[in-house]
Amino acid sequence: MINNFGGFYRTEFYFHEARMSGARIEAPCVNNSDYLTTIHNDCIYIGFVHLKSLETKIGQHIEAERTKNGPYKSLDNFLKRTPGIGLEQLRILIRLGAFRFTEKTKQRLLWESLLFFNRTVGNASRKMGSKFDATTDLFDTEPKEYPLPDLKRDPLEDAFDEIELLGFPLCNPFDLLAAQGYGDTFACHLPQKKDKYVHLVGYLITTKDAYTMKTKEHMCFGTFYDINGEVFDTVHFPDSALRFPFRGRGFYELKGKVTEDFGVYAVDVASMNKLPLVNKKQLPAESFQRS
Repeated sequence: MINNFGGFYRTEFYFHEARMSGARIEAPCVNNSDYLTTIHNDCIYIGFVHLKSLETKIGQHIEAERTKNGPYKSLDNFLKRTPGIGLEQLRILIRLGAFRFTEKTKQRLLWESLLFFNRTVGNASRKMGSKFDATTDLFDTEPKEYPLPDLKRDPLEDAFDEIELLGFPLCNPFDLLAAQGYGDTFACHLPQKKDKYVHLVGYLITTKDAYTMKTKEHMCFGTFYDINGEVFDTVHFPDSALRFPFRGRGFYELKGKVTEDFGVYAVDVASMNKLPLVNKKQLPAESFQRS
């Protein structure tokens, strides 16, 4: 389903379901990921096909070159073996952590990529931001390491990079929720709270529009998961659907009565409020701090 981009739900929730079943979800890695998403024991490596702005030929080349000539040894080695890549495409891979095998920070890798393109600025086919042809060195030597200042980064910045480049974060999305508190009920509590009013916070999975049989008024159904990753369903009858409409993806605070139908529990929503994410602009700015 993931590789075919099929199914009823967004790709994000197939990864979520795999995680809930015990899988470890890994961001794309130049030494472990293929063009398509792959499974290694209990680890799922996201394929390069899921990077929104990465060119298809680059994603396919990474797998083919590694299969032919072995793992990449460093960022510099990767660049020498990857024809056609430019600085912007390289930045996408760095921001997604695709070079984490080097054990270098993303900031340091970005600096090294700039140094690499600057070293080759005299060659028109390798100037910064342009395409270049791969060359074979007589000796496969690594460039000199230059001391750089410590570059600080807030961990949530990685999550926002993942949202931008993959469409979803790899951390628990609730880490990005600005509001404090998750209501008085979780999905696992619903069977014990039948006919009671509850207060939940959920991450929206999907919605489905419907219409009442007699009056043809608009209503809808929702599916969410809570802080624990457990799924719960909601029913939004015409009055609720009109007064508290869905406003896109994200988190919602929901209040309503727990109902049960043929053993399936849901929340008959009386009110709903969309909750904000943390403000990316208020995260600590990337800074240079000398050790």
